[in-house]
Amino acid sequence: MMTQDFKADFFEIMRMIVEADSMALSRAADGEANILKNNTIGNKDGWLYKKDKNLIFRADLRKSLLCRDPGFIYGISCTCCDAVNHEYLLELLKTDRSNITFSNMWVNSNFCLFKEHFFNAIKKSGKDVIICTNKKAKIKKLDNYVPIKNFIPIPGNCVTYWEENRDYIRALLDLQGSTRENSIFLFAAGPLSEILIHELWMINPNHIMIDIGSSIDPILFERTSRVYHKDNSEFSQRVCSW
Repeated sequence: MMTQDFKADFFEIMRMIVEADSMALSRAADGEANILKNNTIGNKDGWLYKKDKNLIFRADLRKSLLCRDPGFIYGISCTCCDAVNHEYLLELLKTDRSNITFSNMWVNSNFCLFKEHFFNAIKKSGKDVIICTNKKAKIKKLDNYVPIKNFIPIPGNCVTYWEENRDYIRALLDLQGSTRENSIFLFAAGPLSEILIHELWMINPNHIMIDIGSSIDPILFERTSRVYHKDNSEFSQRVCSW
């Protein structure tokens, strides 16, 4: 159960990784909110949503945020970082408050906790790990932290890749999700992560599914892609508030 406490919710997710058979963490912030508002938006990771052009992606993203199932957890913007989109996303969600937490779960001051506890929790769980991220990611580097059983690559712009390859990606998720039980799926595919987590949940909810975002960029891409990655930066000290 999420309590909208920045650190308490982090440790509850750690507990669920180890003990639960079914859990999803889908995280929506300013990027996802702007897509839902049909604003042209992209980021440094190379994805781009174009107003009035990528409406298939927008529709699928919107549907991915409407799950009411217990154990399907949504992280959204907090009031201290983005009050406008906090209210917008909170209004959009249909789930119970106990299934809502921070989109910043792994970042800002929680990043230190993430580095200390996340991979240890995965190892303790004994679950197989599958990762879905950019095809350029250095998966062997991640293997030094936790063994990776399979890699689902996402090439290029995740927005157009989804719109052009929906049936294939769904079939690939069906293969991975239906032939496994009680595995951990990590997603670092921009706003596509939210769509994929929901798709996988509909295939088989008996997995742990986590939008890991940019938190492992220093491992996968050997770069500090966000300010919070840097010790003693403003954001690395921020304790987010609901």
